[in-house]
Order: sequence, then structure tokens, then C-alpha cells
Amino acid sequence: MPQRQGASAATRLSARPNADKSGCVPRNALPSGTQRDARRRSQSRHRTHRGSHIVHPLLSASGNRRLSVRESYLRFPAWTQPFWTLLTGKPLPHEQPLVRLPATLTMGLDLTIALLVCTLNLSLLAAEKASLLLIGYALTPVFALYLTGVLRKVQVVYGHHAIHGTLFKKRRHANAYAARGLTIFALSQNEVEYEKDHLDHHRRTIFTTLNDADAAHLYALGVRPGKPLNELNRALFTALVSPRYHLWFLKARLLSNLRRPIVDRSIAIAWMVLIFVVVPWQYGVVAACLALWLPLTILYQMCALLQFATEHAWLVGEAPNTNVHAYAQRCHGRFSGERVPGTDGSPASARTWLAWWVRTLLVHVPTRIAILVGDLPAHDWHHLVAAVGHSASSWPRAIYERQRAIDSGNSADMEGREIWGIGNMVRHVVLSMSRAPARFG
Repeated sequence: MPQRQGASAATRLSARPNADKSGCVPRNALPSGTQRDARRRSQSRHRTHRGSHIVHPLLSASGNRRLSVRESYLRFPAWTQPFWTLLTGKPLPHEQPLVRLPATLTMGLDLTIALLVCTLNLSLLAAEKASLLLIGYALTPVFALYLTGVLRKVQVVYGHHAIHGTLFKKRRHANAYAARGLTIFALSQNEVEYEKDHLDHHRRTIFTTLNDADAAHLYALGVRPGKPLNELNRALFTALVSPRYHLWFLKARLLSNLRRPIVDRSIAIAWMVLIFVVVPWQYGVVAACLALWLPLTILYQMCALLQFATEHAWLVGEAPNTNVHAYAQRCHGRFSGERVPGTDGSPASARTWLAWWVRTLLVHVPTRIAILVGDLPAHDWHHLVAAVGHSASSWPRAIYERQRAIDSGNSADMEGREIWGIGNMVRHVVLSMSRAPARFG
């Protein structure tokens, strides 16, 4: 959980009524003096050698030398660091991406590979040869996780930025067509309803309150401010595994796709027929269920709930309105990983290392693949992009742009609101909600 040290010079954000119309915090939210102070502090924190050795590791509250969680991964060789950055979603100071691909190209690759993987899994599960069938069952968990992640990415990354008009930079009109096609592909909320709900979510008069669609969804599930922690955890867990909830969620998605103009509705119906009739007829119900329906429905919806439930501090106060500090406080960075053993000065046993690798492979990797997909680790940057003087069109490099803001010292204190591990993300949100007065619900 992020630990707050009180309002320093860099965190006393100016409460000025000058955010842009999308609700993002304005560029001039930080006074120039606090920008300079924050920049000097950030530069002193993040001086590093090139390679795997740190000159100035972070200091703990007691004054002992202590690496940040991301810097603890420097225990591994320098050539592995780009991998750890992609896995965690958190770059090292001043790190740059190895490759910069256009968002439309990565979208095309994601869709193509997902269709190929799904087709391969269906073919293996429908094979008559026992060895191929065994391979199909063995690979299904991996294939299903990957397909779930792509479907989530289609909605919350590509569809999301199409709604914002930044998926296509030069052909702006193409964003509208992309939003229509992508929401049909994932059978997610149609683009008109999604745009309304999401742009309302950005408004400072609505952000994270009961008028926010995501907050209202949590409230309907019983995740409400002022409740004890055990009740909040139980309500969230119950929804994750509830057949009733998943049937309701799927019904809402399908009905939303039918609320379209006649041409789009016809395409959506044809796509549903392909998924729910043609595929099982061709490959069998068992293969369709494991290779396609499971990732498209239950896994998709579980990941969606965990993603938006941990996205912000929900229902913890009145709408931020002109209070930029309150707006920023409800945003946080979310990263998949945990401190590497042996980097706190004490030796790590083989058992400790084994437990760390098991959690990495079974918790943090799936989280990054299917929950915190694409640029979601830096979702706080998305909301604060104007405050740090960046361009929203830089979203394909969001995790690096977020770190660039921190390195520059003009970060709206994003470095002070970072959460590692899906369990800590859930704990942070429910703890904040349990401490909030019930009247905010």
C-alpha cells in the first residue's frame, strides 16, 4: 500500500478551477517553485549507474539504505531489466523503451495472434489423436489467460483510447469506427454508452463518487464506504465467484451490443452467432467452452472487476471539483511484482526464493497479462497527464512517460502513490473505503 508522509511541498497541489474539459488535472496545477523542489528531490532519489548497480538507493524512514521495489530487481542481470519493466509496468529511472511500435500495429498484432491462439487451442481440443488432445488440455490455461488478456486489452486499452480520440493520431475519424468494431469484438459495452460513462468518470464533479458508473457498480455489489473490512472483502469475493453476478454481467454486455444502429447491430448479432453457434458446431461444445467461452465470459468478467475495483480510491469523499490535490490523491500507480529476496540486506533462503518465484509466476504474471494490461499500471498518469505537461497521445509509452514525469520532478507526486501486487491493491481500496464515512455512498 502506498504510504503517505504528509503534504510536502510537492504534494500541496493548487486547487485551481482550470482543469481541462475532460476532467484531467491541468498542467499548471503545481506552482513553479514546488516543481523545482520536487525535481531536485526526484533527481537526488533516482541517480543510478548504467547497468545493475545503484549509487544512491532510496533511504528508509530510519535512514537505512533501502532500494525501491523496482530497483530491487536490479539483483538480476542488466540484460533482463527490459523484461522486468514490461512485467511490473514500472521502468527504472530514465529508462526508455527498446522498441517503439505504433499503437495500431500492436493492436493488429494482438488481434491476429489472439485469433491464431484461439483457433489452435480449439483445434487441439477437438483433435481425435490422444496426444494432441492432451497437449490441448495442458496448454488451455496458458491460452485462455492470453486470450482473456487480449480481450481485456481490446476494451480497456484500444477501445478506451479510441473513445478518447487518441488511438489514431492522424485519422481522427477512424477512432469512432475503431471504437465500434472493438466493442463488438470483445462483446463489451457499446461505444456510445461506454463513451458517456467514461467521460463522465473523468469529470471532476463526478470522479469516484456514486455518480461515477464504476463506483455505482461497486456500490451495487455491496462494496460501500463505512463498512468493516471483512464485509467489503466478502462482498468483492462473492461477486468474483457468483454465477448470478457473471450471468448478469454477460447479459448486460450482450444487451448493450444489441442497442446499436441497425448495421452495427447486425454485425454484432453475426459475431454472436459465430461465437455461440458456429464455433461449438465446428469444434464441439467442450472445446468452445474451454478455448473461447471461458476467456470471453467468466475470466474476462473476473479480471474486469478486479481491474476497475482497484483503479481508484472509490467513494472516499465528495467530488474533487476544483480541489486538484483531492483529485490526484484518488489516483495511484499499480504494479505487478514484489520486492526481490535478499535486497534488504539479509540473506534469502532457497525456500524464500522458491516462494517468490511461485508468486511471480502464478500471481504477478497473470495479473499483468489479464488484469493490468497495456498501459493500466500508469493509469494515474492518464488522469494527471495535463498536470505534468505531457501529451495524452503519448499513451502507448505511458509507463515510461509516467517515470519521465517522476524523473523530471514534476510528477504530481505519483511516486508517492504506488501499489505493488494485486492483493495490496485490493487492500488499499477497501481500507480507504472502510475509513470513509458512509454518507459518501
